[in-house]
Amino acid sequence: MKHIVVLLMLVTIAWSCDTEQKVIDTGVSNPYFDGSIMEYLRAHKKNWDYTIQMIEHAGLVDLFEGNEEAYPEITFWAPPSYSIQRFILESQKNQIPGEIYMTVNDIPQELCRKYILMHVVKGKYLKEHIRYINKDYFINDEKQDGGTDFICLAGNILRAFLRTSSWAGVADAGPVSLGLYSVTKGEGITVATPDIQPLNGVVHALHYNYDFGKMCCE
Repeated sequence: MKHIVVLLMLVTIAWSCDTEQKVIDTGVSNPYFDGSIMEYLRAHKKNWDYTIQMIEHAGLVDLFEGNEEAYPEITFWAPPSYSIQRFILESQKNQIPGEIYMTVNDIPQELCRKYILMHVVKGKYLKEHIRYINKDYFINDEKQDGGTDFICLAGNILRAFLRTSSWAGVADAGPVSLGLYSVTKGEGITVATPDIQPLNGVVHALHYNYDFGKMCCE
């Protein structure tokens, strides 16, 4: 009987100590990567395969390798492979003439280029460079004076912002999260993993639920 009690106690402890985090595995724990952004993406193809294909099809490899003189460093708000795959599958489901894609290479090259550049900002901007949101207003309120606006290389505007959270009932004592809002599209975007730092900039990995089609299509 004693052994049964001990066994039940161990099972109870193991159950109560289950601290699995429901987060996206972006393939990094150390935020630094000894290579270019392109090399980082290729080193983690499970998460970025379709993203890589879009960059290559768009003719933007040099930009992501850090080989363009005007853009030695960039900030990439990176759409994950799953988001682009869903975009392609949705095009097949919607059956709009001229907008049905079976592969990335079926997307017109200039359109593909535009889509990728809608996620790229000149310069390196880490989470620490972003301003906090003014909690008195919604992110899209005209009175919102918090956050940091960026003009992407495609001309669209993204608003990044930091937001505090409560912990143990104490306001603003919890983790600080990085959020993103498309001013151009009027849509919020969830950032999964910020501050991945290859040699020529920073990658802020967007969440798997990012709706690439809604954010990038006219």
